Amino acid sequence: MGNQQQILKLTKTKQFKPNSVIVITGASSGIGRELALQYATRGVKLMLAARSEEELKEVCALCEQLGSRAHYKITDVSKEEDCKQLIEETVRIFNRIDILVLNAGVNAHSFFEEFKDLSIFKKIMDINFYGYVYCTKYALPHIRRSSGQFVVMSSISGEIGLPYRVPYCSSKFAVTGFFEALRTELEDFNVAITIVCPPSVRTPMRDHDLLKKHSPKDESEDRITISECVSMILDAADRRARKIFFPFKAYLSVYVRPIFPDFVDKRLKQKAKL
Repeated sequence: MGNQQQILKLTKTKQFKPNSVIVITGASSGIGRELALQYATRGVKLMLAARSEEELKEVCALCEQLGSRAHYKITDVSKEEDCKQLIEETVRIFNRIDILVLNAGVNAHSFFEEFKDLSIFKKIMDINFYGYVYCTKYALPHIRRSSGQFVVMSSISGEIGLPYRVPYCSSKFAVTGFFEALRTELEDFNVAITIVCPPSVRTPMRDHDLLKKHSPKDESEDRITISECVSMILDAADRRARKIFFPFKAYLSVYVRPIFPDFVDKRLKQKAKL
């Protein structure tokens, strides 16, 4: 943890505004749910988005118990109109947007040659990539107005190609490229783009994989906890960091790989789990 904190300290000082209006996609479970609960303890205003109304209602109620004013909107981020309505509803209720957390995502975990139906690739791109693009398009004028921030859940899979995750890696490489390019367009505005690249996290995401290759290794996979992940995300978001990798070995892999690509790729493949 010490090394991780040192990396984050290289970024800007904390600038979080306690009265912020925060939109979180994929807020019904996993990382999005925990982010909502943690932000709620700060007394912020929240708009929570996901496809499951029952789970959204539960998270919304918990956030209000923790001191936040919270609303939710059922949203399928693969649909542009849903994303537009999410942003419009947020502005109608709260009059502004300070932080947009782009977190909704889906995966397919298998060998590429085992994909019989390539429409899975399109579905993953529609959710993981276009869902981010649509929300960003409609939120951008409001984020610019508030000198706000995009918190973008990418992945170590958006920096290094990993086996058994071909469609997921493709979508996350696209996400990282999109926001790196967008950042250059916004350099004259006080808008922060924080790209978060965690390793594998113990979330329910695997339960909803569009394709899953079952393996005994699944249960023993060395994944970080949701609370560890969210702690790092919040720290980076508060500092308006550009991009973070964690834990330290993931950070090291990204920066060592251009020098020793064969060595790093071999190690990553050994660690990868079906």
